[in-house]
Amino acid sequence: MKKAFIAVVVIFITVLTVSGMILYSYLNSFSKKSDPNSEGYIEPKEIKSGEPFNVLLMGVDIGTVGSKNSPKRSDTMVIFHYDPETKEIAMVSIPRDTKVTIKGHAEKINAANAFGGPELAIKTVEDLLDIEINYYVQVNYEGFRKLVDAIGGVDVIVPYNMNYDDSAQDLHIHFKKGESVHLDGIKAEEFVRWRKNNDNTGYAEGDLGRIKTQQDFMVKMLEKLKSPAIIPRVPSIVKILPEYIDTNMDALDILNASKDVLPKLNTENIQKFTLKGDSSNIRYFIYEPEKNADVIAILRGEASENAQKVDNKDIRVQVMNGSGINGAAAKVRELLMNKGYTVVGIGNISGLNFTKSHIIDKTLKGNNAKKLASELEISHIEKNQDNLSDVDIVVVIGNDKQDVLQ
Repeated sequence: MKKAFIAVVVIFITVLTVSGMILYSYLNSFSKKSDPNSEGYIEPKEIKSGEPFNVLLMGVDIGTVGSKNSPKRSDTMVIFHYDPETKEIAMVSIPRDTKVTIKGHAEKINAANAFGGPELAIKTVEDLLDIEINYYVQVNYEGFRKLVDAIGGVDVIVPYNMNYDDSAQDLHIHFKKGESVHLDGIKAEEFVRWRKNNDNTGYAEGDLGRIKTQQDFMVKMLEKLKSPAIIPRVPSIVKILPEYIDTNMDALDILNASKDVLPKLNTENIQKFTLKGDSSNIRYFIYEPEKNADVIAILRGEASENAQKVDNKDIRVQVMNGSGINGAAAKVRELLMNKGYTVVGIGNISGLNFTKSHIIDKTLKGNNAKKLASELEISHIEKNQDNLSDVDIVVVIGNDKQDVLQ
């Protein structure tokens, strides 16, 4: 789950609410391994001013049921990447069943933390993706639950019927598809952990499907953390963080990063990725480097070489009419086809009227969505990777295009 990333966001918020030496001491209190003299110290990779950086965020499981000190697997691994030049944030989720080599043996990547803690987890990710991890942040289930409670819970609409019971973990998940639910910490954990039901129905993609739900949940938490309503809750958030956060970011690292990142955190600037590969193997997810060139280019702070070579005809677009204006989608299709785009379909969004038009970027390839948005004079772009989609970009037409379309 994406609780580790959310914890980093909360850390940034505390920077604005606490001052002077009190703040510095506070930040160091949960940077347990940021002191070179401490046991288990992991030296961060140097970041030059203005350069992008990567943080490996890990949500660890409970280990062996009934044992407090048993090795903990990383139930969730996500790389948080920030580029100061573009002001964009990328979250790259690594499927926990990804096949890697650990100490000479084939293992799932989520076992790296159990075998060698954050140090081995970082090395395993770096070796797999051929990138550099600058920092890590780790948090456990209990920390996630307390954080959700501290921010006042999160509202979601349940995407699937969820009915799963695991008595050994005292885990019981029961939600109805389509219902609007206010999730406290316990319910939030159930929601983001669900993958299948007692009858084995569930996400068609298994853990890959769960990752998308977790990413969407993380964005909802981020939206809540950015709202003015969070201000009176900050003391509660500040109080719980030191007990549940483990990181090699020291106070100065956090202060410097927060001054640049926090003011620019915006859900519109977040790109959501999941590593692509072969999920047909019953035991492992097989990472395929050739399918992830754009993502790896982002994590390396490089411009993708493919992004600039895409012709309009190679960009597959779907146009959806959310304006209530008859024939709006057909008019936009004609406009885009005249500019050389491949429009694979049009349709109407029933029961909803959108005030503003927006674009949904499904594949996140270079600047394709920005280019199309410019063509249509649409300012809002939602970035939401969908590996199963047969389109690259969805255009949703809203009422703001009324003068043009009628």
